[in-house]
Amino acid sequence: MRNKLFQDVLEQVPEHTRFFVGKYTDIIDRIYELMEERGYTEKDLADKSGKAALAISEENGLSLRTIAELEVALGGEIISIPGGGKNMEDGGK
Repeated sequence: MRNKLFQDVLEQVPEHTRFFVGKYTDIIDRIYELMEERGYTEKDLADKSGKAALAISEENGLSLRTIAELEVALGGEIISIPGGGKNMEDGGK
C-alpha cells in the first residue's frame, strides 16, 4: 500500500524535477567522496574554500560558482563536462 502511494506521488513530480534531484544528489555525493579521499571534515572544506559550512551543507542550493570554489579547495572535479576544460586553459578567454 505504501509503495503504491509513493509511486503515485512520484509520478506526479515533473520529470525535470526528478532529474534535478538526481543530479543534485550526485553532486553532493561527489563532494563528500572528495572530502573522504582527502580526510576533510565539513569545517576543513569550509576553511579551505572560504565558505561558511552552511553554504556547503546539503540543505542549501549550490551555485555553479560555489561548486567551482569547492573544486579548487578539494583539488578535484565535482562536475565533469564532456569535452570541457578548454575554456580553463586560456583563463576563460
